[in-house]
Amino acid sequence: MDIFTWIRENLAPEPRTTETLIYDHMASQSGRSLPIIYQPFDPEQPGHWRDRGAALDFALATEAEGRRVLDFGPGDGWPSLIIAPLVGEVVGLEGSQRRVEVCAANAARLGIENVRFERYEPGTPLPFPDGSFDAVVAASSVEQSPDPRATLAEFYRVLRPGGRARIYYEALGAYRGGQEREAWLWDVDETACRLVLYDRDIAGEQAVQVVLGIAMSGTALLSALGVEGRGIDIADVTVAQLEALRPAIVDAGICTTHHPSGATLVRRLREIGFREALPTHNGMEIAGDLYHQLPAAQRPSTLEAIDAYLRPIVAATVELRAPIADDPMITATK
Repeated sequence: MDIFTWIRENLAPEPRTTETLIYDHMASQSGRSLPIIYQPFDPEQPGHWRDRGAALDFALATEAEGRRVLDFGPGDGWPSLIIAPLVGEVVGLEGSQRRVEVCAANAARLGIENVRFERYEPGTPLPFPDGSFDAVVAASSVEQSPDPRATLAEFYRVLRPGGRARIYYEALGAYRGGQEREAWLWDVDETACRLVLYDRDIAGEQAVQVVLGIAMSGTALLSALGVEGRGIDIADVTVAQLEALRPAIVDAGICTTHHPSGATLVRRLREIGFREALPTHNGMEIAGDLYHQLPAAQRPSTLEAIDAYLRPIVAATVELRAPIADDPMITATK
């Protein structure tokens, strides 16, 4: 029997949103890895260049400098807290109360005052009047909402005429060829862990995510699965092993997320009423490429100098049409 079928038939997992299944349980969605938010910006780190390029991308692609921006699903405060110095005001909207609290604490620690964070009930209309924002940014968050099409329609409603949405979206095509099914071990403490299982239907543009709460440490679980000393793989999780672990499984939750392809996303944006929905190249990738192409002696060495160097390049990049890819960056204009 298939493990997902066994879980449904034997554990009756509770249907949940991604917020109650995952994000309410995370002290840090990013593992405290974000430049500026958690780490000092390091001009010698290519990942920090990529992050800066992404921040400039969201600000410049939406023409949001000096304007009011909605960040849908900011997680740990990204990109809200990074673009806040580049725009007028940011409102971060989260379905997870835990994430709202983390974002607000990060803003207070960093002394950022032109940003606030609010919780809303996932699957309900956004709690703002029509035309409330000059721009909307969404980083891998639309696909986590219960109904992505309804979420995109809400973006259209809360944008002013001429406003722009910049969307980074996780389609499923990148998982084709061996990653359709995956397992991930989430260590909680010495007495508990969570086993996260993914079943991605690329053609159907949706993914099933199962989280099993297990009353043993991650180390003990790896030992029970016979995989000590290496990471867990979906092939390590069998029906027989799940049956053996059943007395230790104290919780089971399930969530289905919908991940339209880039082509589907563009079509839906246009159907909703956006007058343009353009996949473009993105500032994150160009910033990372530039880091590696520039000789070390020629790289800017401060955040201010990096911004001055990247800004005109990113401004041109985000207007440059790109093929519709598995992980598109899309600008939609109302």
